[in-house]
Amino acid sequence: MSEQLNFQASNIDKLPPQNIEAEEAILGGILLDPEAISRVSDRLITEALYISAHRDIYQAMLRLNGQGKPTDLLSVTSWLTDHDLLTRVGGRNKLASLVERTVSAINIDALAQLVMDKYMRRQLIKAGNEIVHLGYETETELPQVLDKAEQKIFGISQERSQSGLVHIADSLMSNFKDIEERNQGVALPGISCGFYDLDAMINGGFQRSDLIIIAGRPAMGKCVAFDTEILLSDGSISTIEEIYHHRQGKLLTLGDDWKFHVTQPSVYVDDREKPVFRVTTGLGKYVETTITHPYLTINGWRKLSELKVGDKIAIPRKLDVFGTETMRDSEIKILAYLIGDGCLTGTSPQFTNSNPLLQEDFSQAVNSFVGLKVRLETSNGKRTPTLYVTKNSDFFAAQRINFAECLKIAIKSQNISDRKLSQILKVSPASVFNWQTGICLPSKENFKLLSETLQILPEKLACFGINTTIDNGNSLTLWLQELGIWGKDAHAKTIPERIFKLTRSQIALFINRLFATDGWASILKTGQVQLGYCTVSEKLSRQVQHLLLRFGIIATLKKRSIKYKDTRRQAWQIDITDANSIKTFISEIRIFGKEKAINQIESTLEGRIFQTNYDTIPTEIWDTIAVAKGNEPWSTLAKRAGIKGYTNIHVGKRTLSRERLWILATALENLPLQQLADSDIYWDKIVSIESMGFKQVYDLTIPVTHNFIANDICVHNTSFAMNIAHYIAGSSRMPVAIFSLEMSKEQLALRMLSGEARIESSYLRSGRISQNQWEDLTRGISSLQQMPIFIDDTPNITITEMRSQARRLQAEQGTDLGLILIDYLQLMEGGSDNRVQELSKITRQIKGLARELHVPVIALSQLSRGVESRTNKRPMLSDLRESGSIEQDADLVMMLYRDEYYAPDTPERGIAEIMIAKHRHGATGTVKLLFDPQFTQFKNLARTGGY
Repeated sequence: MSEQLNFQASNIDKLPPQNIEAEEAILGGILLDPEAISRVSDRLITEALYISAHRDIYQAMLRLNGQGKPTDLLSVTSWLTDHDLLTRVGGRNKLASLVERTVSAINIDALAQLVMDKYMRRQLIKAGNEIVHLGYETETELPQVLDKAEQKIFGISQERSQSGLVHIADSLMSNFKDIEERNQGVALPGISCGFYDLDAMINGGFQRSDLIIIAGRPAMGKCVAFDTEILLSDGSISTIEEIYHHRQGKLLTLGDDWKFHVTQPSVYVDDREKPVFRVTTGLGKYVETTITHPYLTINGWRKLSELKVGDKIAIPRKLDVFGTETMRDSEIKILAYLIGDGCLTGTSPQFTNSNPLLQEDFSQAVNSFVGLKVRLETSNGKRTPTLYVTKNSDFFAAQRINFAECLKIAIKSQNISDRKLSQILKVSPASVFNWQTGICLPSKENFKLLSETLQILPEKLACFGINTTIDNGNSLTLWLQELGIWGKDAHAKTIPERIFKLTRSQIALFINRLFATDGWASILKTGQVQLGYCTVSEKLSRQVQHLLLRFGIIATLKKRSIKYKDTRRQAWQIDITDANSIKTFISEIRIFGKEKAINQIESTLEGRIFQTNYDTIPTEIWDTIAVAKGNEPWSTLAKRAGIKGYTNIHVGKRTLSRERLWILATALENLPLQQLADSDIYWDKIVSIESMGFKQVYDLTIPVTHNFIANDICVHNTSFAMNIAHYIAGSSRMPVAIFSLEMSKEQLALRMLSGEARIESSYLRSGRISQNQWEDLTRGISSLQQMPIFIDDTPNITITEMRSQARRLQAEQGTDLGLILIDYLQLMEGGSDNRVQELSKITRQIKGLARELHVPVIALSQLSRGVESRTNKRPMLSDLRESGSIEQDADLVMMLYRDEYYAPDTPERGIAEIMIAKHRHGATGTVKLLFDPQFTQFKNLARTGGY
């Protein structure tokens, strides 16, 4: 049985809520005391009066008051007569009766509130009925129905008239009052943004109900060169240019816990050509970036322009990323051998090596390929033995004969003639005859049809498949061509892409056989243990260094000059000298054919305690430890931590090993220091910074962490609008709603705290706060807690959801909002295939939101790449990305520009231009502000001329 719904009100026979006596007392009070209207005009609206005659009389009083005229009995009667309304309201007798029934206007305020209360109840009843009808509109989507229902209730709670057409006189009267208040200094024309020059330009601040667009180029020039390689979560390697064009890719980012995590970029940026600089580290790694690109130091992120040779930056000490794909072990071995000691430019693959073990291993691997044979040549012992891999013609001939015999038996078993078979296959009888004699073979299509017709399995006709039965040449050469390495000489050799997506064990097998060719394992006279590999291919050497890093093996890459015949040529040498890295190499990889040397190294390392200068924490960390320990003496801390020689632990003089930092951090019970000691970071020294000219550059915006790994180096990637939101909430104490589609609420709060406390955000994230910063931090938190700032970081939030959240906030706060901030426009979705139309609809909805809530709305927007192609880089309205109707709907469009971004030597370093490209209510122009990159803050420039 279905649910019975009863929408009949129990009090349907009752009159709507009203109080006629109160209405008469209010009107009579105003007629008795004309000054009383000023006490009710701002709270009692004309529509609140239940009797239509009362509404006409009150409207007359409001008009007279707006004109500065008295509202006594004579004046009101005269106005009604002039407008042909006196008879409609009941004549002079009606007005006289109002005066006679009223004693005084002393309680007029309370009576006005009572009348408004009844009016609100009537509105609620009306809205309820309309909501009931909305419930029956099944053709309308539920979110829209809920939004309309909420809008009706919200409209009532705002106590503002929702009527349609209003006479212009009412608007002019409101304008006059605003002008008068501003002239007297009682009120500002708008909501101040905190920047006095900008306030002056936009007529005293942001106007309520306005849509403001703030646009700028993303990334602010923090870009890397187009060929920068990035490790993806599946183990593959892609350039940043490829990731930009594909618009997807899961990559690694460094979290606040100093560990790497998988993330997905939210924005992909093409910044055209820019001057780039190559930063090379002590391990031989390099990355090419713009001069403004930040690098991670022990003291936080620093722009390249602030770094110098000798500074240490963060690089991964381990990239624990492996794929899930597999290959045959024989294929992996062949690739490693041919890349190491092979020739890939001759008529057939060649492997040159004097070690019999490697020769036998290579030959066995080749045997897994069908139709190949290995030929050994030594030139009578005058040259290093070379194994040639060629096709086995005898094998193919035998396969054709075997196929012919199998075909004859199959035809005979099916009792079918050659002519009948040829008709079915649509070939000539001669072709069928030639197949049975081994002269030729059928095509792949005919082979399949032949198997089906004769009702025989394909492997019964050709045990190795038709592809291997047909003499197609050297199958190994064809396979190497597919992998993209055939035809490359020694200088151009690279590791195929497939290798990077293999499992951990198979990548270990590849490195094992590669080191078996041009690698070594040795113990020097000094007792130092060393593993290494050498190649004349720079690309190959960097790929090997990267694969080692996946196992946590730290390797140094150096350029060497080696002797070759009668000349010398450049080579690239990989050295592994760190004890922990060597132990990892031996336990997980080893080197085939060099087991004796590996075993000796293993014995040498066993039980030995190594003091290493590798993988240590920079000396600046002593300052952080000093803050954490407080007043406790260093010797006491060291003794408590169980450190031998605790009387002198070389405070501030030596870098700290991870083990010692962990011990001290544990004694201090300091989690951030423990995380740093156990981090995924290796602190590598910058050895050179070189200009590389202009190159195409790209950048990625990473949510929350804002960094990614590029060329195995950590690199970094809404502040103006946030400054405005902070000022409105802090100085004006008006509620601010921030809808962040890119950053989390925790990240935004941390950024605002950094600016408020004047402490760099990297210190806040790591917890490395000095003793004298705690007071600033506490003050900053206390100050922000008192500000009415509200953040919603719901991803893919819709305008409908924003409107609902903003209405609720305004109702809870009991006052108009000071600002709504949307970060940012291009991340919003509207469910349309046409992006321009979709964004146009979104901007219209945002404009409607601003008008409905009577609040300025700032929407952040990106500029298109077109600005980069012009000589004059200052943006224009046409540069608004996916503009559509953005510039049409917006009341104010501001664009950010920093000349320092394009010209580092400009005399206006640290200056930001706020370009007002559109201003519906006034003039356009440019305002200059001071930009503080350390705290991503904009500030007023000092005024000149003594004002």
